[in-house]
Amino acid sequence: MTIMWRMAAMVAFLGVPAACSGETPGAVRSPTPPVSPAATASAPPTTSPTPSDPIKQSRRWKDIKVPKLTSASGMIEVKAPGPRDAWAIGFEDSADDELGWGVLLRWDGSTWARVPLPWNRLEHLSALDVDGQDDVWISAGSKLARRSGGRWRTFKPFGIAENFFFRDIAVDKGRAVLLGDGPQLPFVVRWDGRKFTMQDYYDGARLNAISFKSGHEWIVGATDHLKCEGVTPEIWHRGPAHTNWNGQVPHVRGGVLKSVWQTDPDDVWAVGEISSSEQERDYQSGECIDKRSDVPPVPLVMHWDGAAWKSVKLPAWNVSLTSVTAAGKNHVWASGVGPADEIVFLHYDGEKWTREDRRGAAESSVNTTTIPGTSDLWSVGTINGTTDDAQAFVLRRR
Repeated sequence: MTIMWRMAAMVAFLGVPAACSGETPGAVRSPTPPVSPAATASAPPTTSPTPSDPIKQSRRWKDIKVPKLTSASGMIEVKAPGPRDAWAIGFEDSADDELGWGVLLRWDGSTWARVPLPWNRLEHLSALDVDGQDDVWISAGSKLARRSGGRWRTFKPFGIAENFFFRDIAVDKGRAVLLGDGPQLPFVVRWDGRKFTMQDYYDGARLNAISFKSGHEWIVGATDHLKCEGVTPEIWHRGPAHTNWNGQVPHVRGGVLKSVWQTDPDDVWAVGEISSSEQERDYQSGECIDKRSDVPPVPLVMHWDGAAWKSVKLPAWNVSLTSVTAAGKNHVWASGVGPADEIVFLHYDGEKWTREDRRGAAESSVNTTTIPGTSDLWSVGTINGTTDDAQAFVLRRR
């Protein structure tokens, strides 16, 4: 794969030590990742109930009260560094043509409360990650903020440019990796504690989510193929020695990965969906666009065992998976949205997959995370997410 560098103008903004709000660090680009050999190892064993088994509404998932949000509100992401500490981002006052104002919430072990944002005006938040009880990163468009020691520090890695959009953040021991979309190419930005550096990715790559732990970066997404042949899953890896490679995955036509989680370097999970991969070329832009299809998506789950990526067999459930989390190799949860917009949770116990549903019209993604030190989970999202009646939900499973 050829990496295409098209952001020479960013040299002035990335690669120099960063300071407080308004500072503009500059660009150092990483070398082109070599492609790894194809994976050959087997997938973890799975045995599953038949698709005809009735799916009961789970009573384990309880609605948790949050501070009152204004109309057209929703939640985007939740992270929990411990049983008495969790953070969540969301929005309120959204509309058909407006993203809405950002909302940051914190759980103190008994209640959720609002936390003031670090910017002078309200911003739509796009990503969140937490490293310990008091190291929080959030993004809003092309801007970043880090909360440490109870104080916020803000960054503008791209200076005054606003045509960059962060999609996801992952932090580990004071370092951070962020990915997003630029005016021409998707990008990855790394923070080493002093400065930001940037790596562009090739045209056609979709970077959707990142996990960063023990020096291992895992990025998942998809690749648009030439001649409008549809998309297939892609996974990229960068190890502690700063070596880059493209971790080849099974060729799944129409497959897109949306979330990734690692419990250790030999246990990584990625989830998404497989949908109709039919595409056509837009006569104005010349780009390939997905055709609309009435065929519901099916879940896509992939697992890395330290040697290879393999697709994991699931029952014939129609669900678009948007989040994965795990507390160990035998305690994996994936969440998403079903064909009737129901909230869906899939659990793997090391032997079989089971499904739990929760009533609701979750028309946007569902985000779920484990709670360290417990077997509980947090899950957030939006009901009626594309209407003026959109409503945030926060669930906890005990």
